[in-house]
Amino acid sequence: MSSSHTIHRRSLRDAAGTLWLIAELDARHVPGAIGSTCLVFDSQTVCRRYWHYPADWIALDDEGLLAFMYQTRERN
Repeated sequence: MSSSHTIHRRSLRDAAGTLWLIAELDARHVPGAIGSTCLVFDSQTVCRRYWHYPADWIALDDEGLLAFMYQTRERN
């Protein structure tokens, strides 16, 4: 996540105990970017980038943010 400027950041643990670091990044200098910002979920073994995400993601509770992550992945 160091190549992009971090706008907001938070962390949480899912039900399995996995620590997720979540950051909204300025993606204007990311090759192949499809938006000016993205939301990245990063764990020890997985990194997920979302180009379309709730504007109020930082205010969502942990369960709401995890539900977004899992529901979005199932649709893709």
